[in-house]
Amino acid sequence: MRKQLQTWRLLLLLVLAWSPLVSAQQAQQQTRKALSYGIVSPNTREDLKLEDAIKGMKSAEESQLLSKAINLGCVVRSRIRASRALGSWSDGAEYSVMLRVNSDLETLRYLVSRMGRDAEQKYVIYFHPQPKGTVDLYRLWLPKRAWNLVALTTALEQGGIPFRTLVPSNQGTAVYIIDLDRDLREKILGVARKLGARVSSQAGNAQLFGDDKRPQAKVVFEEEIKKYEAKNPNLPPACDVKRKTGH
Repeated sequence: MRKQLQTWRLLLLLVLAWSPLVSAQQAQQQTRKALSYGIVSPNTREDLKLEDAIKGMKSAEESQLLSKAINLGCVVRSRIRASRALGSWSDGAEYSVMLRVNSDLETLRYLVSRMGRDAEQKYVIYFHPQPKGTVDLYRLWLPKRAWNLVALTTALEQGGIPFRTLVPSNQGTAVYIIDLDRDLREKILGVARKLGARVSSQAGNAQLFGDDKRPQAKVVFEEEIKKYEAKNPNLPPACDVKRKTGH
């Protein structure tokens, strides 16, 4: 009995000694800056068809959300690059905005929460690189050729890729795939070979967060916003507000 008691005491001491190390590692992950990604859609229509989602990439609401993302750079004091994007999955699609920013995790969650709240979204998603992350982000790059987004989406679907984000540009088209369960690697590499795409990947953390109902999703986003602003008081205004006020 005495030996068992000593063993339990030793285990307790080890747990107590390890806990501060775990907390320190978690805090370090929260504050580590890296090129991070956020995806938010301005679309509030249900069951949008692929062709309509592609048309929406040129809509006024898409342009407004694009500008909002860029203007938030002044708030977090870091340049934000934003691109028109097409999010698609097995039975739907929507026009979206992809933002890229050198950011820590808390700031990234704040940015997508502000965008999600203002765009009245149910969900937003982000990816933040971490060497020991549990999720993989794949990027397929198809240079130069003006890809037909319908044909490209069909090829990805046939290749077994259920969720993807397409970002077209004058230089080519990038396809981003967040592999939450780390079970898509072989399928992604197979599709990349067929398309002649270059592939890169990185480990990190990702989360789709919000709620199935918009009012509740707004509450989730506002809680995230309030938490960040409480820890970071007196944030500067957005870039467009700065320009208007001259401050």
